[in-house]
Amino acid sequence: DSDALPPESTKISSLAPNQFYKICPGQHTLSNGTHAPLGQPRCGDGTNYSFLVSRPEKQQQPSSPSKEKIFIEFSGGGACWDDLTCKLQSSWLTFPSWFNSVVGSSCSELGEMLLCAKTLGDTDFSEYTTVLIPYCTQDVHLGDEPNASYDGGSNIIQHVGAHNMYRTLKWVFDNFPDPSHIFLTGCSAGGTPLPVVY
Repeated sequence: DSDALPPESTKISSLAPNQFYKICPGQHTLSNGTHAPLGQPRCGDGTNYSFLVSRPEKQQQPSSPSKEKIFIEFSGGGACWDDLTCKLQSSWLTFPSWFNSVVGSSCSELGEMLLCAKTLGDTDFSEYTTVLIPYCTQDVHLGDEPNASYDGGSNIIQHVGAHNMYRTLKWVFDNFPDPSHIFLTGCSAGGTPLPVVY
């Protein structure tokens, strides 16, 4: 995607605070040319997958990896498992277009749409780096089947949510080796992988 950054060269320290960036993991291959394990992130229709990141409005003082707080939200949106359900859910097999409108916006501008500008109890999410994981594979973020077909092979569904999740979390782990807080949330299909992620 022309508006997405590559994860390998995008460090959290290079991003301006309180602004969402789109990061596209791309395909990952081994030296012998084969795909790396969980190295084929994309949407169910084969189009590019990206995740979104925003550094906190309130920076921790002093700034250090051990002071970092991370908020990770998994998007929901049902699932499909046969020809009928995948046809009904076909619009959910591509990158959700509304995420594109989030790029460049701040948490405060998005208001009620996201938690990142809110306080719940003693948790002030404006102190957290926010990572939004879109859902576009109809496999509750856990699929590892890039060539699923439910109609005899004419339509291929790429249930590779585990690839998307793993490559997103790898970027998080690389950029936050020792955070002080991690807050995980998700709704519907986005709630299902939380025990695995934890």
